[in-house]
Amino acid sequence: MTKFKLYSQLSLLTVASALVFAGCAEKRVTKPNLAGVEKTLQQAEKDARSGDEAKALKEIDAAEKTLIEEDKKHPYAQQPKTWTGEDVKAKADADAILELEKAKRDAKAKLAGDAADEVKRALGDVKTEERR
Repeated sequence: MTKFKLYSQLSLLTVASALVFAGCAEKRVTKPNLAGVEKTLQQAEKDARSGDEAKALKEIDAAEKTLIEEDKKHPYAQQPKTWTGEDVKAKADADAILELEKAKRDAKAKLAGDAADEVKRALGDVKTEERR
């Protein structure tokens, strides 16, 4: 009878520990799909270079909203940091959004060439983020 109690307690302990540790499993991190953002930014750069600031401004807004939405869908959880302690993907996102803000300001001021340069830099930041 004591063996039966011992086995039942052991099995109960095993089941309880499995339930406790089930929530501790590492979450699978999915990479965001930024191909649409890249295409939109390339089109915005092309439009800004051709002098169509209004169309470029709409595309910049759309790319920025998509980038922010992707960040909400796929937040960076426990990503490896560089030896400096900064998260490379988060920094690339912040840089891309900053460049898009500058591009919007330049497009509103009818500075097509400057807006195109800012969009090109933002595109580089998005590609940096996607590579990681």
